[in-house]
Amino acid sequence: MNKSDIKNLSEKPTDDLLKILKSANNQKDLKSYISSNLDEELSLDEYLGNKLTEKGISKSQAIKNSNLDRTYGYEIFKGQKVIGREKLIALCIGIGLNLTETQRALTIGKQKILYAKDARDSIIIFSINNNYSIMETNELLFEENFEPIK
Repeated sequence: MNKSDIKNLSEKPTDDLLKILKSANNQKDLKSYISSNLDEELSLDEYLGNKLTEKGISKSQAIKNSNLDRTYGYEIFKGQKVIGREKLIALCIGIGLNLTETQRALTIGKQKILYAKDARDSIIIFSINNNYSIMETNELLFEENFEPIK
């Protein structure tokens, strides 16, 4: 495993990461792989903050777009609250994250990623891929007899 293999692990698909990991021949390679994996180093509030900057959206707008309580939303961005899966999905939608970015946020937040074989999750995936707002997503979930994102 060389340095180019371990660079930007967080940007690579899981299958590619698995190939790199399989090529690790010793503990040094394993340590290099682990130390380069930003999921373990980056906190959720840091990741979300980076995405806000990247997307050019303010915290207040993201919180409003997510239909989260204002105080609770700011506490999340300060790293003062542990956020559950539902609110994290809402926040990702509110920020305008794509599916890959949302899955990464869920992983960093130690939540179950969206699963295409789950009917409710597939509706959320569809909504993210089509840039639906949280309200539009919840309407679609309701129409399909699923609980809205809370």
